Amino acid sequence: MRFWPASASATAVPLPPAGPRDLAHQIEEGYLVALSALRLSVKNGVILRILRDGAAWDEAESAALARHAIDALAAELRETAARLSDDSAQAAPTARESRGARSKRDLARVRRKRDEAARLAARSRTLRGVVELLEAARDDETVVRDLALRARDDTIGELMQARLIPRGEPVLLTEEEQREAIAGVKDDLQRLIDERTGY
Repeated sequence: MRFWPASASATAVPLPPAGPRDLAHQIEEGYLVALSALRLSVKNGVILRILRDGAAWDEAESAALARHAIDALAAELRETAARLSDDSAQAAPTARESRGARSKRDLARVRRKRDEAARLAARSRTLRGVVELLEAARDDETVVRDLALRARDDTIGELMQARLIPRGEPVLLTEEEQREAIAGVKDDLQRLIDERTGY
């Protein structure tokens, strides 16, 4: 009585390859990541205006910051998409390489080049779709206002949190104590480097 199959290849069923997500899904995910980056950029701009320039909160100026951040990100993604298109064309196998591929190695190289060219082209299409959504968002007052108001709320939250952190009295050290403390930190860092690298 046999408890295992006669041949593993007779019973093994290969798993189907995981198909790529559709373009619309990839564009939507890219747009969500872009919105997250925009929120952070606008919040940082608001913080700079408040702390560095001493300016009061102004929704119109924050909306202008949001539009500027959208324009900057869209331009950056547009450039990246163009570069990826160029990289895709460079990565693709030439017609001569495709025709001349006879051995398994050559066929595999051509297949890898085609796959890489397709991957780069797909990334370029995705970024172009994200740019289109960003351009539509720039013209949508609701999105721009949401970015501005969310930046205000995040800024207030961070400033309040910073104010609530208890602060101790500053520790005054002599120059000699400072040198000793710095030397101790350097020794600790060197010990960690030595432990990490094994030297």
